[in-house]
Amino acid sequence: MQFVDEARFVVRAGRGGDGSVSFNREKYKPRGGPDGGRGGDGGSVIFRATEDLQTLEPYAHRKLIKAERGRHGSGNNRAGEKAADVVVDVPIGTLIHDEDGLLADLSEPGAQFVAARGGSGGRGNGSFATSTRQTPAFREKGLPGEEREVRLELRVLSDVGLVGLPNAGKSSLLARLSAARPKVGDYPFTTLTPALGVVDEKTYRDAFVVADIPGLISGASQGRGLGNRFLRHVARARLLALVLDASEDPEGAEGTLRAELYAAGLAERPLIVVLNKMDILDEELREYLSETFPGAVQVSALSGEGVVQLRDLFEERLRELGERERVETGGDGPSSTEYRIFRPTWRGLRVEKTSDGVYVVYGEEVERMALRTDWENPEGVANFTRELERKGVVAALRRAGAEAGDEVRIGEVEFDFQ
Repeated sequence: MQFVDEARFVVRAGRGGDGSVSFNREKYKPRGGPDGGRGGDGGSVIFRATEDLQTLEPYAHRKLIKAERGRHGSGNNRAGEKAADVVVDVPIGTLIHDEDGLLADLSEPGAQFVAARGGSGGRGNGSFATSTRQTPAFREKGLPGEEREVRLELRVLSDVGLVGLPNAGKSSLLARLSAARPKVGDYPFTTLTPALGVVDEKTYRDAFVVADIPGLISGASQGRGLGNRFLRHVARARLLALVLDASEDPEGAEGTLRAELYAAGLAERPLIVVLNKMDILDEELREYLSETFPGAVQVSALSGEGVVQLRDLFEERLRELGERERVETGGDGPSSTEYRIFRPTWRGLRVEKTSDGVYVVYGEEVERMALRTDWENPEGVANFTRELERKGVVAALRRAGAEAGDEVRIGEVEFDFQ
């Protein structure tokens, strides 16, 4: 499966089912009355983090993911069936964005986010029966589900991120540290996609994950080379390891890498310097590097020299850093984590007159009421008119200057003012 770390598509929840207009006609029940049931809610589109996926490739060419609408209500007060939710599995570490910014960060197995909520079902005529209106012959239509374009961005979750220039030996080091078998070659940019390995030695209290990203070059943070778009995958690493080729200008390599990490906003991340390929150096060069890079770990991914000590140092530093910080915004655990965004929503009532003389009514409640109205049912339209009067919409239109015959628009509905 190809490694894909970005995807963009539209999610559309299902519309709610329509309510039913029905009257009880059973024998021996002369006063059965209206018994139309409400419609079922539409299905929602839910993202869920899973360990079974490592890439966003299944969604690379998707344009739309949608849920079904709810079933319509029926007689005898039977409610329509709720439509099934569509659950979209994504890799752990997936960020979900829309045009306004970050919606959710699914950084734990089982974490979920409702990206598009299904529309609620409309009420049947049985819900409108009162002592003064005993035989209502109208119902509500179901509301449309939410729809938005989302952008998925995968950021690999790891404990240690290996950062180095091309051919520094990061892939070979990952293979020595773990059971991972990344592609290894003696040419630049052998690593084309991030690779993960789990270090799970019996001597360690907890296993930890090491990530190898494509080699960086000068200017990577501005878009040069292969590593620039994969810097995001070490942005979440708790600890960074600068892997330097000890046989080829390690001082210059360190300067380049530190400059790119600074440009990417990662300069403050805890860091360990690792000198690789020590097996091909003589004692004089080893002593020089020990003085030039005090505290650096000297290893050879080829021969295994120093790898055990490096593993122990990683484990020790990670234990000092403590658990990965996680922000939970609700829910009872990883399986029900819910993310919420608080954005201002207009809930009042506002009337504006456009340049072409149309009076536009804004307000969440009245717009929902217009969507629910069955405009082919005269009694339903009459009920809508009564509700406009009762909620003060008619008075607001008159204050704005509307007169009989003027065009009024509420949401997608247009009608003449009476």
